[in-house]
Amino acid sequence: MLDTNLWVHVDPYLFRACGVRCFGADLQCGYAAGLGGLRLAESAKQPVILAVRIRGTATDNPDIRKTMETLKMESTFRARLLESSPSTLGMLRTAKNLVAWGQVNPEVLENLLRKRGEREGNKEFDDEFAKVFFRKENIAELARSVVAGEIGVKDLWLAGVKPRFRLHPPRGGFKRSTRRAATDGGELGYRGEDINRLVKRMI
Repeated sequence: MLDTNLWVHVDPYLFRACGVRCFGADLQCGYAAGLGGLRLAESAKQPVILAVRIRGTATDNPDIRKTMETLKMESTFRARLLESSPSTLGMLRTAKNLVAWGQVNPEVLENLLRKRGEREGNKEFDDEFAKVFFRKENIAELARSVVAGEIGVKDLWLAGVKPRFRLHPPRGGFKRSTRRAATDGGELGYRGEDINRLVKRMI
């Protein structure tokens, strides 16, 4: 579990400059050893899903446009880690003609964090980050903890991880139609663990 007594030094200026919004329910600010500090708070742990926008077709539907903005997936080949709440699943269903999603596995999440993960301030994303912020030995252990629900997706964002991952078009192209749902032999919509097969080729 994420240690809520863990304090990490954060430069207050950088904290403000990064645009991180401080909510009392989400994180607590204070001082440790005389230094400005940030204590990460545990978010409600829910199953983790990975969503990828694979179509960029313009739409006149304001609900879909608003949904993509809320999900921060305005551009094609952007991926998001999301907690599987009813509201999130509802938004994904609204955008099912543009997005594919499913349960991410630890291997794919590790590769996603290592190769496509970005931190506020363009700081390096490495094993040291996992040690300092989450007391995990490396990114692989951090990924396993996120998938297991021991660390919430919100905790990553509070630690300065940017919420979007920029991917490439899949190597070798899409194997199925990007105009049809996965249940109809296409690429879109809910894919379960098969989302990992697609994302591996996009990292």
